Amino acid sequence: MQQPAVVAVIDDLFFQAKVRTALQHLGLAAEIVPNGGRLQARLQGGGVPALVIVDLTLRGGDATALIRDLRAEEHGRSVPILAFGSHVAVEVQKQALQAGASQVVAKSAFAKRLPQLVRQFVPADAGGNPVSALPEDGQDEAC
Repeated sequence: MQQPAVVAVIDDLFFQAKVRTALQHLGLAAEIVPNGGRLQARLQGGGVPALVIVDLTLRGGDATALIRDLRAEEHGRSVPILAFGSHVAVEVQKQALQAGASQVVAKSAFAKRLPQLVRQFVPADAGGNPVSALPEDGQDEAC
């Protein structure tokens, strides 16, 4: 199996769909995982993607710690990390940058400029397998 160009850690269904659609339009292979544990397992089992996207508002974990842990791993030191979160959570954005995020943007900017943001890190000729999303092991996401 070819390594996805993008792995996204997002537990919000709206942003999962938005990322999935945008990456499909860009012709990029991607995998969407709901938490940091799934990201670590994916990276250890399948190599390093061209980009990791992290939602700083993850409900099930500390996204800043996830970024820090990823940077501490040999396989995560060189991968670009694009993080997005609430525009009012300036301190969280600063912490994400200090933890090793390559770029942090507000959710509104992420939603509007996702293709351009991804292309900053992933060349147009990167591709791979179709986009997929992993389930959250029976967790109900309906709110």
